[in-house]
Amino acid sequence: MEVALFMAACQSCQPFTISSFGDFGLMLPTLKKGLFIGLALSLAIPARAEAIEFNFDWTGQIAGFGVSGSFGYDEIQSYTGGIVRTDDLDFLNISFFAPDGTLLETYTDNHLDPGVNFNFDTSTQEILQAGSYNEPTGLNLGAPNFDRESGNDPALASGLSFWSKPPRSSTPHLHIDDWADTFGIPAGFSPHEDVSFPTRTTQELVDTSRVGAAYLPPNGQTAVPLNETGQFARVTAVPEPTSVLGLLGIGTLVAGLKRRQRSHQAEATKA
Repeated sequence: MEVALFMAACQSCQPFTISSFGDFGLMLPTLKKGLFIGLALSLAIPARAEAIEFNFDWTGQIAGFGVSGSFGYDEIQSYTGGIVRTDDLDFLNISFFAPDGTLLETYTDNHLDPGVNFNFDTSTQEILQAGSYNEPTGLNLGAPNFDRESGNDPALASGLSFWSKPPRSSTPHLHIDDWADTFGIPAGFSPHEDVSFPTRTTQELVDTSRVGAAYLPPNGQTAVPLNETGQFARVTAVPEPTSVLGLLGIGTLVAGLKRRQRSHQAEATKA
């Protein structure tokens, strides 16, 4: 990863050669200084050097509820089938947002909470979401699940959950549920606050007559256009701190070399 970041940072750099500097010994102090700074910065935070972090986000297809979160794990460990499971995580945080962007709830270190199911494919860098919420290919984040197939007592229902399909369904999709209707936001699809179906357009969902009236004309509109499908949660990698800090040292090196080159060119012009 460090090499890739270095190459990306240097794509705009002008090429230089040793001959551009005349006496090679003149550039050695700058070279040594830049390399030393890069190395020192890379070694400054060894505690997280083996951790890899990701962010994820999702927006509902009907109401426009949102979730965003982050997770991390030890990247040098081996995982069965290349899948990082709930118990493998170093941390997992998730926040829920209302359609207007208001923060509703945040679950910190959610991987330690009961009922959480999280599975991440390290080869594709995707969260597994197509399976049932209680299976190794499914997802349940936030509060425990109180779906009618969960076995949990509905009288105890509370909190917010972001979860994949129930076992009774064969179509991959995601939900947000406010189990106790704490926030009083109109349901988007059947009893759920929001859903997304990656294989179905919004119009197809409207045609089921299960979309909430609050999101249909003349009362409102769906978050995703009628001719588009919903989406799974999307994952983005967080740059490693050692890589970013190391590039500061490399940047010092490159800038120093370019200044040295300009100085020698100016002296050659005067001569």
